Amino acid sequence: MKPSSVIVMVSIVGLLAFTNPKLDSYEQHIHQIITQEANKRDDLTQTLGTLFGGVASSLIASNTVRNNYILFSTYDSNLGSRHLKFVGILGNFFQISQSHSDDHAP
Repeated sequence: MKPSSVIVMVSIVGLLAFTNPKLDSYEQHIHQIITQEANKRDDLTQTLGTLFGGVASSLIASNTVRNNYILFSTYDSNLGSRHLKFVGILGNFFQISQSHSDDHAP
Protein backbone atom coordinates (compact mmCIF):
# COMPACT_ATOMS: atom_id res chain seq x y z
CA MET A 1 0.00 0.00 0.00
CA LYS A 2 1.30 3.43 -0.94
CA PRO A 3 2.17 5.82 1.88
CA SER A 4 -0.34 8.37 0.55
CA SER A 5 -3.12 5.73 0.71
CA VAL A 6 -2.21 4.92 4.30
CA ILE A 7 -2.30 8.60 5.23
CA VAL A 8 -5.74 9.00 3.63
CA MET A 9 -7.10 5.89 5.39
CA VAL A 10 -5.69 6.95 8.78
CA SER A 11 -7.12 10.45 8.26
CA ILE A 12 -10.59 9.07 7.46
CA VAL A 13 -10.57 6.74 10.47
CA GLY A 14 -9.33 9.57 12.68
CA LEU A 15 -12.06 11.90 11.42
CA LEU A 16 -14.77 9.30 12.06
CA ALA A 17 -13.48 8.54 15.55
CA PHE A 18 -13.12 12.23 16.47
CA THR A 19 -16.62 13.15 15.25
CA ASN A 20 -18.38 10.14 16.82
CA PRO A 21 -21.17 11.90 18.79
CA LYS A 22 -21.52 11.42 22.54
CA LEU A 23 -24.74 10.88 24.51
CA ASP A 24 -24.88 14.62 25.35
CA SER A 25 -25.03 15.41 21.64
CA TYR A 26 -27.84 12.87 21.24
CA GLU A 27 -29.78 14.58 24.03
CA GLN A 28 -29.37 17.94 22.25
CA HIS A 29 -30.54 16.36 18.99
CA ILE A 30 -33.66 14.95 20.66
CA HIS A 31 -34.33 18.37 22.21
CA GLN A 32 -34.16 19.93 18.74
CA ILE A 33 -36.63 17.35 17.39
CA ILE A 34 -39.06 18.02 20.25
CA THR A 35 -38.81 21.79 19.71
CA GLN A 36 -39.32 21.47 15.94
CA GLU A 37 -42.36 19.22 16.40
CA ALA A 38 -43.85 21.54 19.02
CA ASN A 39 -43.38 24.54 16.71
CA LYS A 40 -45.58 22.84 14.10
CA ARG A 41 -48.49 22.84 16.55
CA ASP A 42 -50.67 25.46 18.24
CA ASP A 43 -49.35 28.21 20.55
CA LEU A 44 -49.93 26.23 23.74
CA THR A 45 -47.99 23.24 22.41
CA GLN A 46 -45.17 25.53 21.29
CA THR A 47 -44.96 27.02 24.77
CA LEU A 48 -45.04 23.61 26.45
CA GLY A 49 -42.41 22.30 24.03
CA THR A 50 -40.17 25.23 24.87
CA LEU A 51 -40.69 24.85 28.62
CA PHE A 52 -40.50 21.06 28.91
CA GLY A 53 -38.45 20.05 25.86
CA GLY A 54 -35.24 19.95 27.90
CA VAL A 55 -36.82 17.78 30.60
CA ALA A 56 -38.28 15.44 27.98
CA SER A 57 -34.98 15.11 26.12
CA SER A 58 -33.16 14.38 29.40
CA LEU A 59 -35.73 11.69 30.20
CA ILE A 60 -35.32 10.15 26.75
CA ALA A 61 -31.51 10.25 27.03
CA SER A 62 -31.68 8.54 30.43
CA ASN A 63 -33.69 5.73 28.77
CA THR A 64 -31.21 5.37 25.93
CA VAL A 65 -28.51 2.77 25.41
CA ARG A 66 -25.49 3.99 23.43
CA ASN A 67 -23.39 1.38 21.64
CA ASN A 68 -20.01 2.92 20.83
CA TYR A 69 -18.28 1.37 17.81
CA ILE A 70 -15.43 3.95 17.87
CA LEU A 71 -16.16 5.23 14.34
CA PHE A 72 -19.91 5.60 14.92
CA SER A 73 -22.48 4.91 17.63
CA THR A 74 -26.01 3.56 17.78
CA TYR A 75 -28.63 4.91 20.18
CA ASP A 76 -31.62 2.80 21.29
CA SER A 77 -34.32 4.74 23.14
CA ASN A 78 -37.34 3.13 24.76
CA LEU A 79 -40.25 5.44 25.51
CA GLY A 80 -42.95 3.22 26.94
CA SER A 81 -44.34 1.38 23.93
CA ARG A 82 -42.25 3.37 21.45
CA HIS A 83 -38.73 2.40 20.40
CA LEU A 84 -36.39 4.70 18.45
CA LYS A 85 -33.03 3.80 16.95
CA PHE A 86 -30.51 6.32 15.64
CA VAL A 87 -27.00 6.09 14.21
CA GLY A 88 -24.56 8.84 15.13
CA ILE A 89 -21.71 9.43 12.70
CA LEU A 90 -19.65 12.47 11.68
CA GLY A 91 -21.40 14.55 14.36
CA ASN A 92 -24.85 13.86 12.89
CA PHE A 93 -27.78 11.61 13.79
CA PHE A 94 -29.85 9.51 11.42
CA GLN A 95 -33.00 7.73 12.53
CA ILE A 96 -32.90 4.16 11.26
CA SER A 97 -36.02 2.73 12.90
CA GLN A 98 -39.10 3.53 14.92
CA SER A 99 -41.51 0.97 16.26
CA HIS A 100 -44.48 0.68 18.58
CA SER A 101 -44.92 -2.44 20.69
CA ASP A 102 -48.42 -3.84 20.83
CA ASP A 103 -49.53 -4.03 24.48
CA HIS A 104 -52.32 -6.42 23.47
CA ALA A 105 -50.11 -9.12 21.99
CA PRO A 106 -50.85 -12.65 23.24
